[in-house]
Amino acid sequence: MSKKQKIYPWLMIVTTGLLCGVVSGVFTQVMGLFLTPLANSIGGGKLGSVSYYYTVLILATAVGTTLVGKFIHKVNVSLILLGAIVVTAASTWLFSMANNVMAFYVLAAVVGICCGFSGYVVQGVVINNWFVKRKNFAFTAGAFFNTIFLAIITPVASQIIQSNGWRRAFIILAIIMLVVGVPCSLFTKVEPAKLNLLPYGVSSQAELDQVNNDSEEEESNNSSTGKVLLSVSFVLVLIFFCFNEFAGNMTSLWPSFAEGVGFGANVGGLIATIITVADLIMTPLFGVTSDHFGGRKALPWWLFLTILAPVLMIIANQTRLIPLALIAAVPADAISVIMGSGEQIFAKDI
Repeated sequence: MSKKQKIYPWLMIVTTGLLCGVVSGVFTQVMGLFLTPLANSIGGGKLGSVSYYYTVLILATAVGTTLVGKFIHKVNVSLILLGAIVVTAASTWLFSMANNVMAFYVLAAVVGICCGFSGYVVQGVVINNWFVKRKNFAFTAGAFFNTIFLAIITPVASQIIQSNGWRRAFIILAIIMLVVGVPCSLFTKVEPAKLNLLPYGVSSQAELDQVNNDSEEEESNNSSTGKVLLSVSFVLVLIFFCFNEFAGNMTSLWPSFAEGVGFGANVGGLIATIITVADLIMTPLFGVTSDHFGGRKALPWWLFLTILAPVLMIIANQTRLIPLALIAAVPADAISVIMGSGEQIFAKDI
């Protein structure tokens, strides 16, 4: 086995994980740190006015996710990712110059489309092509590198915002995106055949051909697109995705919520950091449990944590217990874990 064959499948986990963090992670999780200062600066002091950012972002991400599926096998994926990184970095720099809420919304739409072109769908396709065995672990390992990036950038962004203001923080984020995102995009390949390599889990071309033949037979037995869209399985996946996206993106607002109810900016930043650090433990744990027990047995227990988190946060707000709010941030990370690799595993199992 060549050195490149040993390294490249795992390199794909690193590059796609970092790409998810540098675009989707920043604009879904780290952006929560910016909303309160943005509301005070360009939103007339109303947090709700800038919070619609997430609505615009999610809708635009849906558009980008739909479009990328049509191009990922037709266009060099490195070029797709590189374009998304450059456009996102430019938009992030423009965020620092925004003087009104409408400009903020327009830029949210642009970065949302870029999230679709560089996020979990691309990661899922790439990892699915590069791994025949241990796919569940590979999905969650990619999320782990996303988490490492966010664990570093979240407290850094919080400190920069408090010390130098949100405008300078956006400029620094734009530079970081280029430094991390450009090399990752250039290294990422949609499938091992592009480099004359084999996916992880097969030792020969004949074995890979057999796996592909089995997949083609399964595809030939599939129903038409119309029947798939009307099937119970598709409806279950759609409902699962909708609830997870709602809960996951709502968690991004927890730092702003903490500030809004009077816990203070420091507590809000600490909550964001705790969620990110908890991800360093929960992401690999999710991969291990879903690999060992299977998604259908492991997911219900993880979903219990996603329900527990907001219940604890509600109690913390009503009782004014800041330590309980910080404790609630730990299971809150389960929402982010399931929103990423959990959705991929659920869809694959169904």
